[in-house]
Amino acid sequence: MADYQDIRGLRVKYLSADPSTATAGEVWYNSTSGTLKASLMLGAWSSGSAASNNTSAALSGTQTAAIAGFGYNYGPPETGSTTISEEYNGASWSTGGVGNTARYQLNQSGPQTATMALGGAAGAPTMPSANAAEDYNGTGWTSVAVLPATRAGGIPMCGPSDTLLATGGNDDMSGEPIDTTFEFSSAAWTTGTSYPATQKDMGAVGTQTAAFFYGGATDASAATVTANTFDYNGTAFSAETALPTATRNWGGRSGTQTACVAACGTPGPGSPNPFSNTTLTWDGSAWATSAATTATPYNGVGSANMSGTNTASLIAKTGSPRLNTEEYNLAVATQTLTTS
Repeated sequence: MADYQDIRGLRVKYLSADPSTATAGEVWYNSTSGTLKASLMLGAWSSGSAASNNTSAALSGTQTAAIAGFGYNYGPPETGSTTISEEYNGASWSTGGVGNTARYQLNQSGPQTATMALGGAAGAPTMPSANAAEDYNGTGWTSVAVLPATRAGGIPMCGPSDTLLATGGNDDMSGEPIDTTFEFSSAAWTTGTSYPATQKDMGAVGTQTAAFFYGGATDASAATVTANTFDYNGTAFSAETALPTATRNWGGRSGTQTACVAACGTPGPGSPNPFSNTTLTWDGSAWATSAATTATPYNGVGSANMSGTNTASLIAKTGSPRLNTEEYNLAVATQTLTTS
């Protein structure tokens, strides 16, 4: 059997104490505790500050500079769709700019100072879906060119506000999924290559020319969920490695086409437990199930409620309680190695 020296070409360090700083992949023997140890890159979830408004809003930005806009205000008093927004600085939430078109079941993408909120259900729950598009510049919302078609249900989207990609979703409040792709560049919308499947509720990360979509539902009631995944290069979609389990509503926009983290995917309605705290990581070719789990299991975070990078992201404005904020961080940590 090969030993560590054969594999790495190095001897295991013999130390009386763990090093104060260690590089990921470093291995040593602690002679004081009599244990073999290593420094590994590990992900973990922790609680962030609670939001101020009890809204299920769309989220974009980073872990230390996020914006949650519009959504459904559960109060009290419950007022339905809203134009309010909140900003998160990594430590606390504060009031953001007021939008123009009240809506919920929307999505948004981009950094806090250049994000776009798109589509949704306009007005009360009985109102039709919307094609409104609004940009946030870090202070206020401005209406821009409307989407060529109405979209509700949180259309999967990624990229900054000036070069945005949006595909799939619902074409109206009936919930029927579609496969149309829209691209936003030079202040105008164009129709891109259709998604390979008629789907909604996919996770989405990346940019307009290097995007990655995963999971989703193929019918209005989301009774049929899928494990398929696709890359998009700005022109064509190509199939990638399937998810470990068919699911929808994975948290999206937390990483890139080749390095992302997804959390809390939802199985079909027939599942005995639709709530999930699972975290998956993607390295561009394979999925891995992380040991990190969210403190609260959610019934589908959705691509509209998770944002950041694969090493530092957050979940907010989703599920119940909607005031929750959870942060994910990937960092070097010391672990004791055992044979179990």
